[in-house]
Amino acid sequence: ERHDTEKVRVGKIIVPVLKTISERERMFSLGCYPGVEFRIMRIFDEEGNEIFGSQPGADYEIRPIYPLVQQLEREWPVRVTEAEIPTMLTQTMYNFVSAVGSLFTAVAGLGTAFAISLAISLYFIPSKSMEPNLKVGDVLLVEKVSSKLTNGSLLKSGDVVLFRPPSRLQDVIVASGAKRIDDRDLFVKRIAAESGDVTKVDTTGSVFINGAKAEGNRGLCDTEPLRLIEKYIDPREEKVPAGDIFVMGDCSDVSVDSRVWGTLSKKEVIGRPLLRLWPPASFGAIPDLPSSNEKEGKEVSQAF
Repeated sequence: ERHDTEKVRVGKIIVPVLKTISERERMFSLGCYPGVEFRIMRIFDEEGNEIFGSQPGADYEIRPIYPLVQQLEREWPVRVTEAEIPTMLTQTMYNFVSAVGSLFTAVAGLGTAFAISLAISLYFIPSKSMEPNLKVGDVLLVEKVSSKLTNGSLLKSGDVVLFRPPSRLQDVIVASGAKRIDDRDLFVKRIAAESGDVTKVDTTGSVFINGAKAEGNRGLCDTEPLRLIEKYIDPREEKVPAGDIFVMGDCSDVSVDSRVWGTLSKKEVIGRPLLRLWPPASFGAIPDLPSSNEKEGKEVSQAF
């Protein structure tokens, strides 16, 4: 797809990939890190003229679509020639190859690989709603078995879950002027209340569960200065129905969650993350929600 001008053009996302391990040092020196998602900022033809779509021999100005660990940051964008990128994949192709590759390297045989694909998958954090615990670009290893076998009976407050967008969430998205999300796209939130709990949401978005303020500190992320989330909040008091859960993002200022669209059926839960695989510096278990008495250290977010 390297010269597909619809898929490789200014504004699109590409992922450089190694062909051999010997290429790694050279690509790192260029700032064209293998496996990192870059947005194409500008393209130049062989004569130095700026063009919109890819063509043989082109140069690319690229920059990562998410912050990198400090050791990898540099002055962006960087300019690389087409010949310096061993393999260039589109974002969709890379995600597909990564998921399939991670499954097939762990097993021998197509049948076993298919069974594994039904049990685990990779998930890329797409938004700031779970910051600072899960950040944009983090990659999670998700297990999908327990929710199917138990109908969600093992889910409890504090668990992070991935789920299909319920119809009420779809309605909120469409009402905001955005396009309806594909049902295959998943959302990630943390369970704040279980079936039988009484939840109360006030006009500021604060949540009380069984008369007490919801546990955990959801104010450690960057603030959203215009408080746009408040216009979507649906103040109400209700008992979480049987078979449902009440979910919230770890960053209340930007999270569109059960405060807006109501409770979530456990049947919509697809899986739970086991580990954070990326970035390497954050590899390990999924962080718990900080306690309510942990000091807030907010900064103003520039991304509304």
